[in-house]
Amino acid sequence: MDDDSTPREAYIRGRLEGLNELIGILKDAVNTDKPVEPNTVVKTIVLHISNEMDEIVSQMKEDHGASHPVLKKAERESDRMEKEAKAMEPEDEETVPVMKKNVESADDLMKSLMAMREESK
Repeated sequence: MDDDSTPREAYIRGRLEGLNELIGILKDAVNTDKPVEPNTVVKTIVLHISNEMDEIVSQMKEDHGASHPVLKKAERESDRMEKEAKAMEPEDEETVPVMKKNVESADDLMKSLMAMREESK
């Protein structure tokens, strides 16, 4: 077993667990008797992403310190995304631009966190 296999396995396991949770959310949404608004599903997923990001940032603070600019930004963005998601109404058409902004923001932050993780190796 090479040096990278253990962290890689942990990374893959984490990704699989995250996907499994998202699949569970989607299963619950499609297996209900009443129709589910798309915003409800998106809201749930955004809140899940925000919670996961908070956990990742907390863990990375141990290695990089709480004052690291990328971690501070990730924490602020995660808080903002959570507040906006909680304020979403199921049928509100004005939430689409907010949702798109949150998805792009989460994607950018995850790329920054992944790059930071690679730098620390």
